[in-house]
Amino acid sequence: MTLVMAEWFYVKENAQHGPTSELELRNLISSGAIQPETVIWREGMTNWVPIKETPELNMRANTTDLYQSPQAGMAAPLSAQPQTDTLAIVSLVLGILGLLASCFYIGAILGIPAVICGHLSLKNINNSPVAISGKGSAIAGLITGYLATVTTLCVVAVITFALSKVGTHATTP
Repeated sequence: MTLVMAEWFYVKENAQHGPTSELELRNLISSGAIQPETVIWREGMTNWVPIKETPELNMRANTTDLYQSPQAGMAAPLSAQPQTDTLAIVSLVLGILGLLASCFYIGAILGIPAVICGHLSLKNINNSPVAISGKGSAIAGLITGYLATVTTLCVVAVITFALSKVGTHATTP
């Protein structure tokens, strides 16, 4: 899964919706909220096209048979678990690395992006029309990101204070 997220638009019930992430669009497709005939568009495309004609999203275009009854000789479809938001995982990893790096005075360099990714992830999860998991990871990333930033600032403040005291004692006769 890449971190570059295209913003997709789709038409449902004669109304344009979006922008939405590819993750949210895939969840809408797999949940049946939008159909293979639904037209979609993103930057770089010349025209609106049906999902079934879009290779990167054509995961359900030919799978309408999955919803036939089990009497037709097919097993019942498996329930799909919601996908985890990538930014939640990135936030958590950056937060943990930031906490570890705060001992070396550089935790804020990783802590601040962890906080940003955590807030963006929570926004994606809360505003998504379909279920996206990762809320706990996003919150943990926020907490560790804030802790890394505050810890780094405290360490720098203590060292600055200590160095200022050493400098004043060295000049006193």
